[in-house]
Amino acid sequence: IIPGWLRFIPGVVDSQDISLNISREMLQNNPIITKIKKGLTNKILKEIENLSKKEKDKFKIFWDNFGSVLKEGLYEFNDHHEKILPLLRFENSIEDNKISLQDYIALMAKDQKEIFYFANTDKEHIKNSPQLEVFKDKKIPVLYMTDAVDDFWLQNIGKFKDYDFKSITKGKVDLSKIGENKEKNIKNNIKKDNKINDLINLLKNELKDKISNVIISERLTKSPVLLVAEETGMDINMEKLMKMHNQKTPDSKKIMEINVDHPMINKISENLNTFDHKKIAQVLFDQANILDGNVLSNPSGYMENLTELFIK
Repeated sequence: IIPGWLRFIPGVVDSQDISLNISREMLQNNPIITKIKKGLTNKILKEIENLSKKEKDKFKIFWDNFGSVLKEGLYEFNDHHEKILPLLRFENSIEDNKISLQDYIALMAKDQKEIFYFANTDKEHIKNSPQLEVFKDKKIPVLYMTDAVDDFWLQNIGKFKDYDFKSITKGKVDLSKIGENKEKNIKNNIKKDNKINDLINLLKNELKDKISNVIISERLTKSPVLLVAEETGMDINMEKLMKMHNQKTPDSKKIMEINVDHPMINKISENLNTFDHKKIAQVLFDQANILDGNVLSNPSGYMENLTELFIK
């Protein structure tokens, strides 16, 4: 009599309007039941909203226990999305406490047009991921989507108010005109020379069966390499979740981004002909996978190639 995403609510409904002769078909099609269901759902959401505004400490306890269940209401197609969205709370890259979407908007950098998020069920991986480097550097807030259901409801909910949701692990992220340290986002043209282009072409050729493209990164400030999903492809975390649940998901090729300000990338590009091209490409690809939290299929091969690189 209430939706599954409110299943943590116990109770009994006593109504003279319900027939004593109850059947499943009658419950599913009875307009009185439908009206009671709608009324109860609205009443419960109103009570949760009041709790979030008037008793924030209690709401924090409530959210920690039932927040992931409540999010399922966004995955379903219903009339309650606008009431659920303001109740959401997220860990994030700026504040120590969980924040609402409205709080996020208040923290947004000047000229920011999107709500940036990072979806991954491993909180520690998120906090240490190179995906966040430029966002932290420019003090642009990122929401951490750490519940498995997040990847699913985000496909239904495209925006909050006037701001689109944007995954930082997917497609191109242009932060050149957003946030602090804008000048740092402009890569030195000297480094976009033939040597870097030669490295890019080498990686494209050697890794053509494993990646879809190699580009100069706008995300990285400390790490040398990174893998991101294509704009039209499946988000990296969603792909992992599908595979964990034995869903048939084809391995989609990722885009490799390289940090042209990183000393290792510069050293390799300057001395490209002194390295085995196949091995150096594989080392960079393995490093990108490690940073993405993936288990290498051939860790001994990675160590062998890395040791050879160190010696040289």
